[in-house]
Amino acid sequence: MKKLLSALTAGLFLVGFNQSVQALDVDFVSDLSIESHGVTVGLDQDDNEFTVSAAGVTVSTSDSSQIGVAYSSTLWGITGSASYDYSSADEHLLGFDTTTSLLGVSVDAGVDWNIDAASFDATVGTGYSAFGLDGSATTNWDLDDFGYEGLDLDAGYTWQVTDSFAIRPNVTVPFDEDFARGDLTAGVSISLSWGSSSE
Repeated sequence: MKKLLSALTAGLFLVGFNQSVQALDVDFVSDLSIESHGVTVGLDQDDNEFTVSAAGVTVSTSDSSQIGVAYSSTLWGITGSASYDYSSADEHLLGFDTTTSLLGVSVDAGVDWNIDAASFDATVGTGYSAFGLDGSATTNWDLDDFGYEGLDLDAGYTWQVTDSFAIRPNVTVPFDEDFARGDLTAGVSISLSWGSSSE
């Protein structure tokens, strides 16, 4: 009898949880990265992105980008990156980004230039990471109209299962320029690594 009651309770909980998730309009998007000998291959359900990275250079393709190339480097604790994308709409996009971190707190700023549309967008964000927990808040801006376009909040927890295997459940909550909440995005990031990065 106890097993039957436990099964019914679990079933009711799952039905209620599923209805709550549907009421919240949650999109489930996960990603996978595999690193070996300094080369990282990534697959992301968000925009169906595929990336290959090595020695600071990343080549990518996705639903919105036919081909993208980015280079990043760190100097004096500041990471800077520059990127070029040829979009699916046949537009040329340039991006520049800087990030700095101290005691688990990071600050980043980026600018994107759509050459064909002659438009500029910017992001400014801050984040934290400690004891496996991480979170960030990123604001989005339209530089052409000097307008605020919204805020993205992200939180996650990295579970380092082994030295070469990590799992990070995460959730992102977007807000528009009127601070109305959009659809939540939840997912799991899986990281696998083996081999020396110096080889």
